[in-house]
Amino acid sequence: MNSALYTGTVMHARTTPKANVFRYRVCCYLLDLDELPALDRRVRFFGWNRRSLVSLHDRDHLDVRAYLARHGITADRILLLTNLRVLGYVFNPVSFFYCYAGGELVCIVAEVSNTFGERLPYLLTRDNRVEGERRLSYRHEKQLHVSPFFGLDQTYQWWFSEPAETVSVRIDVLEDGARPFVATLTGRREPLTSRTLARALVRFPLMPLQVIGLIHLQAARLWLKRVPFFRKPPFVPGEGSVRP
Repeated sequence: MNSALYTGTVMHARTTPKANVFRYRVCCYLLDLDELPALDRRVRFFGWNRRSLVSLHDRDHLDVRAYLARHGITADRILLLTNLRVLGYVFNPVSFFYCYAGGELVCIVAEVSNTFGERLPYLLTRDNRVEGERRLSYRHEKQLHVSPFFGLDQTYQWWFSEPAETVSVRIDVLEDGARPFVATLTGRREPLTSRTLARALVRFPLMPLQVIGLIHLQAARLWLKRVPFFRKPPFVPGEGSVRP
């Protein structure tokens, strides 16, 4: 099966106006969307669109096939890298849809969410590809207010490896010729089975709650360091945050 789980590390590093760096161990999941019915039947503790210890609900993410169709893109295989619900709760700062046609990666959809319940996809294709990089790299103007300690006048640069025995993602925030923030995700693959899922739940209990807890902990640290605060702008679904 194409579906798997990855265990690894997330790192966030802010360089300005105050330095702040943290790392933590994580578990995330790679789901082949065509395999969801089989996973629902075969993997104990996992449920698709139903209650289970660990679950994925379609409403947790955009309808990626409809989204691709609106942009004139056809994909015959879609892999989703994300966190799953644990005991009914999930929060994903960002999830990634790797979209393939004929075995070739045609685009990546980065679905970004903030703690205000707002969500926006970023379409990464050849049109915004950064040439000359060793890994897949894209640039996209920031369109969604995420952290209250960053404004909207920024650009994201993304680097990816395609999911294989390992996976890696790097996101740089670019502003005024500088890189005030870098985030990375690295992970090593395991098959997604009842056994490996049970082991992951023991090693990483309540992973979604850990994610949201760390977000608020780091926000408190930035506030104590007197990092400037940006008010949340209005949000237009499907378009993003409204610039002043």
